[in-house]
Amino acid sequence: MLQSLHLQPPPPTNSSSPIMNTNTSKRTINNNNNNFAGENVEFTGAGVGSGDVAGDGDGSPSRSCKRRNIEESNDDDDQLTTVEAESSGLRLLGLLLQCAECVAVDNLDHANNLLPEISELSSPFGSSPERVAAYFAEALQARIISSYIGTYTPLTFKTKTLALAQNQKICNALQSYNSISPSIKFSHFTANQAIFQALEGEETVHIIDLDIMQGLQWPGLFHILASRPRKIKSLRITGVGSSIELLNATGRRLHDFANSLGLPFEFVPLEGKIGNICSDLNNISSDLNNLHNNMNNLNNMSTDLNNMNNNLMNKLGVRSGEPVVVHWMHHCLYDVTGSDYETLRLLNVLKPKLITIIEQDLSHGGSFLGRFVEALHYYSALFDAVGDGIEPENVERYTVEQQLFGCEIKNIVAVGGPKRTGEVKVEKWGEELGRVGFGPVSLAGNPASQASLLLGMFLWRGYTLVEENGCLKLGWKDLSLLTASAWRPLD
Repeated sequence: MLQSLHLQPPPPTNSSSPIMNTNTSKRTINNNNNNFAGENVEFTGAGVGSGDVAGDGDGSPSRSCKRRNIEESNDDDDQLTTVEAESSGLRLLGLLLQCAECVAVDNLDHANNLLPEISELSSPFGSSPERVAAYFAEALQARIISSYIGTYTPLTFKTKTLALAQNQKICNALQSYNSISPSIKFSHFTANQAIFQALEGEETVHIIDLDIMQGLQWPGLFHILASRPRKIKSLRITGVGSSIELLNATGRRLHDFANSLGLPFEFVPLEGKIGNICSDLNNISSDLNNLHNNMNNLNNMSTDLNNMNNNLMNKLGVRSGEPVVVHWMHHCLYDVTGSDYETLRLLNVLKPKLITIIEQDLSHGGSFLGRFVEALHYYSALFDAVGDGIEPENVERYTVEQQLFGCEIKNIVAVGGPKRTGEVKVEKWGEELGRVGFGPVSLAGNPASQASLLLGMFLWRGYTLVEENGCLKLGWKDLSLLTASAWRPLD
């Protein structure tokens, strides 16, 4: 029988004792320790000589000796706890890898038998290794179930109401992520600065956001555009997403914000996946290949192809002569593009002035075991980064880990990415753009300065910023987490 793993919400906090700010909590703990360590205790007693025990004058050990014994005992307890935690973490790692190896060779019964011990040692409310293990165990369980029944499709919602509710949960979790980590801020600051530079001297702006969600990035760009001496005459955003209701709500918020800055703004909502928009264009292209011997048909099909291109531009809200910028912040929460091949074709048709991409430095393709090991390494660092200085019971931390990281882990481990269609998937979009007619735009100037300034503004000690071949990489200690890059057409 399959073992069941349950990830419950965090225990409710006392309303009279709200979760403390991380830094305040750290100071409070340190202050308490300092007060205890620095406490002055005056006493009189026998002198301390070689082999003597300091006393209070009555033959009993002095308070100084008692306190030293307590401190030594506490140090021993701390060292013991550290050793036990390290031992438990290594045991968890071994079990997870053993379970993944069993899944890789279809030894599903043995893999399933390992889950109870993994569940016992892991917890979504424990240390970072325990939290990571809890979500990987859940993903392994889902993978085992899908292997038993022979399907690897991601979870889909049968009703629009459920899909809308899930999208809202993701959006709320992203807002929490933005408040406790620099990752999203890094993505926004870097891309906005690159876009601002590319639009220098332009009076009209059209941005196509391939996965706009709540549009959290764009108010920052609105601010710097409104500060330009040369005023913007037209600012337009085409937002692509899975829910027209959420898109319309996003459009209203952005419209109100733009109006407050005196920017002329228009929002074009586009429901669906960007790679599916030009599927009809692909069908026409196939017909062109099949009819290459018939000149009359070729002429007719070429005319239809031109019409399809025009219809595509109209659907995206693109106007003749206006500069277009395409932006995409990559993730593994769900499938954004539809067909990657068609997405690349679309970008070639658009030939935007600039493409900005934020990518996770993580593969969701290849063999199951290789994908599992890479993901375990990546998310161990990510959980460590998010949990640095934040209490284990912090609700925002739990929300981010459950709604974002846990969902991504399940997609990577249980599904093999947000989808598994048999189509060859793009692993690194930046590299692929370089192969299909786009050249890199360096982010080493102002974008790098903005990102460095961002990291310096907050107490995020373990994050690193590296410029590599014009790209910016945000990392945690020795592991790169995100890569920001910008591209433009070569012709």
